[in-house]
Amino acid sequence: MTPTLRARVNNDWINDVQSLIGYTFNDCKYLRSAFVHSSYANEHPTAGNERIEFLGDCVLDFLVGEKLFLADRTASEGDLSAKRASIVSRAPLARIVDKLGLMQYLQVGAGVNKNSFSDKKRSDVFEALLGAVYLDGGLDACKAVLDKIYYGEVIPERDYISELKNYSEKNNVHLFAHDVCADGNMFVAEMDANGRRYTARGTSKHEAEKKLAEIVYKALLNK
Repeated sequence: MTPTLRARVNNDWINDVQSLIGYTFNDCKYLRSAFVHSSYANEHPTAGNERIEFLGDCVLDFLVGEKLFLADRTASEGDLSAKRASIVSRAPLARIVDKLGLMQYLQVGAGVNKNSFSDKKRSDVFEALLGAVYLDGGLDACKAVLDKIYYGEVIPERDYISELKNYSEKNNVHLFAHDVCADGNMFVAEMDANGRRYTARGTSKHEAEKKLAEIVYKALLNK
């Protein structure tokens, strides 16, 4: 029996996760539910973590929004939205999941390689875990967990897509985004701005679009 399987059988993994996040569950059924991937649920008489992940996503958006609102009472709605979007985006959530080693506790179906999960799928694990904490302990428990494992680790990523949109609207810049196209294992995004075409490549459509927005935004600022 592998160490991971042995830990799961003995429920040691529950103690591991609780130690990692600094929270002890009153009812561990919520924690167990958070670590059931849909591929595993399809093969066993149990529910996946999609619903609890949805709840965690809502809780995270609210608590981060509240924290930003209270931290800067002069920030505009647009600024707050952009900051929140950068903090709760897939990449920083996935990094925290990787740092804590949470993927090793996720139950997946036969033949599913969870080590190749995208940022989105790994960030879902974080949100499902937060949803479990909320169901068990409410918002105060979630705030404590975020203070311990989240805020200190999150490196805010600028939301260039939103910044470019806001800049173009304020400065009457006409943008025309072409459909993102696949090119082998890469995706290519193109955009016309002020009579010039810009191009960016990424391993996913979203990554290509983010890189393109950054390129165009910086180019417009330095015009």
